Amino acid sequence: MNPRRIALNRRHSYEMGVLFSRFLELHPDVESEVHGAQMTDEHEAAWTEFSAGLLRRHQAERSALADVLEAEARD
Repeated sequence: MNPRRIALNRRHSYEMGVLFSRFLELHPDVESEVHGAQMTDEHEAAWTEFSAGLLRRHQAERSALADVLEAEARD
């Protein structure tokens, strides 16, 4: 895998982790540390809404990098 893609994936993972930590602060009833515990449908919906903007940005960044890598491969 291309080193730039690896670096981007690492950054995205870190950013999503930070965002999830913020989400947990705002939703203390989510049992994230309990083994086998699942978020409720309500929590899942809240997380989906909470993370939508970052997910869109990440998708755009991955797409842009893929375009660059593809162009470089053609050259």
